[in-house]
Amino acid sequence: MQSVVKSLASKAHLAKRLPRRWWEDFIGFLFAPETDEWLAALRIGLGLQVTVYALFLRSDWHYLFASTGKGLVSRQLGEAITSFDSPLIPKLGWLIELSGYAHIGEDSVLSIALACLLCMGLLLLLGLFSRPAAIIAWFLHLCAAESGGLFAYGADNFMTTGLFYLMLSPLPDRYSLDHRLLRVKLRDPYFLGV
Repeated sequence: MQSVVKSLASKAHLAKRLPRRWWEDFIGFLFAPETDEWLAALRIGLGLQVTVYALFLRSDWHYLFASTGKGLVSRQLGEAITSFDSPLIPKLGWLIELSGYAHIGEDSVLSIALACLLCMGLLLLLGLFSRPAAIIAWFLHLCAAESGGLFAYGADNFMTTGLFYLMLSPLPDRYSLDHRLLRVKLRDPYFLGV
């Protein structure tokens, strides 16, 4: 009789432990400890891509994104086409409209946007102020890609997606200047495996 009671108690204990063990295995699968080498490669690669993107477009930036009558194709046309998808997608027209309240002209706003995009690419490349640089680079690149939708090609979508993922990733990585110079602590390695 006592052995039957022990056997039932053992089975009840196992029944309680099994869901817990499944949960721990599931969490271990989702949050496996990982190194941050992939994060450094993503940050450096996207920083290089943003920098090259800004440098290659610098001579044609105003020509591509100027308003009607000043550019190759009107920025307003590209933004109108983008607005069919969603009126909430950020566009360079938003920045130009906001800067109008501060009496800043369209050419100045376009120059500032290009300079900021180039600076954010360089900051990502160095790993300095990584998260703010990723957020600003994502926003400015999204504005440019959606405003110039007629000139967009597949790499713009991948770049926007990569910057979005970098913006949400557990920055900084061990190779960034944030960690080396500013002594920002690294994230828990369990967050790197998500």
